[in-house]
Amino acid sequence: MHYVKHIYALLLLGCLTACTGAAPSAATFATVTPQPAAEIIDGTAEATPSPVVLVDWVSPDGRIHMQVPQGWASESHTEAGRGLWIWNAPGQRGLISLLLVATPTQLDTSAQEQLLRDSLAQLDATLMGDIVTDDQGIMRAEAQGVGLNREGVDIPLWLQVSVQQFDDSVAVLVMSVPDQDTATIVAAVPTLQSSLAIAPLPTATPLPTATPAPRTQDAFDRDEGRWFVGDDVRRAMTIQDGVYRMYLRMADSYYLSAPAEAARTDQHIEVTAQFEGAARIGTALRFSQRADGTRDYVVCWISPLQRYGCFRSEADMWVAIQDVTESTVIVPDGPNRMEFAVQGTTYELWLNGVLLTQFEYDIETAGVPGLYVETFDVAAGGIFDDVETS
Repeated sequence: MHYVKHIYALLLLGCLTACTGAAPSAATFATVTPQPAAEIIDGTAEATPSPVVLVDWVSPDGRIHMQVPQGWASESHTEAGRGLWIWNAPGQRGLISLLLVATPTQLDTSAQEQLLRDSLAQLDATLMGDIVTDDQGIMRAEAQGVGLNREGVDIPLWLQVSVQQFDDSVAVLVMSVPDQDTATIVAAVPTLQSSLAIAPLPTATPLPTATPAPRTQDAFDRDEGRWFVGDDVRRAMTIQDGVYRMYLRMADSYYLSAPAEAARTDQHIEVTAQFEGAARIGTALRFSQRADGTRDYVVCWISPLQRYGCFRSEADMWVAIQDVTESTVIVPDGPNRMEFAVQGTTYELWLNGVLLTQFEYDIETAGVPGLYVETFDVAAGGIFDDVETS
């Protein structure tokens, strides 16, 4: 029988992300013995329950944990920023699907309810009763839908859809079986819902292995391993078509990419940079990471609104050094050549051959230069080429 008629449409609702928690111990419940499709085309087959053991499932990247029925066939559908996992009972007489939607800010109750209703609409399911929220903060609702068997006959389905908020994501969990099999899955629903555990995606800049030379020249004709590349729900850092692209898929986020080279105090970075959407893009100096994982650096940025500014990070605490200032030197829709340098305590920011600002910062710490992107209301990024550091 085919019960995934509308499940794939859930991919339209959002992006894959992560959260935290712990999985409980194994549990059991009863499900149906597989029946040949020819015997159930009228949707009224008698089912014999058999015990099923819930076992731990872990996603390939190790972040997502959940308990699922042992022996159920699994499949996944992931693309940049989206992911859906599906488990089908033998004979496809039951289905569980997990969709993770990225939420850089916490969803309030009304937004979670709207997501639940949107999920039901994507599934062409009709709400039965009220939407309720339990003491774990899991919002859920029962619904009635329709699936097709292999003969194309409509089969009434029982569904339960739940929405659960985590640190940086919200999970949509769908469970569905034919009406006559409802009793076989009801006992497992609370365990399945509470077992979901997802570790947050890391936000710290990975530090490549330092090379002896304190200088790099990158035209990005190929990936030489000096700059971080990776593609996940939050970001796409790629070296392709002769450029280094830093794209942030989540609003209200930032990222600093540092090359693999030796740390020093006096340094400079020069780069040709272009905006990709409404992002701030810029350069960093003296980037270093403390033992507790917090970071120190100084950043100067430009924006397509023809504004620029500078700030310092001390253990991830930001303090403005150069207030936001307007400048017509910034080219909103074309390349900008940025140069940022420090010697001793003196910093200089040059753009397209013009000195934009000079300032003093009296803490001299060793580090490496880097590239910086920051978003606000929407996903955006920057394109970087011909980077020179020394």
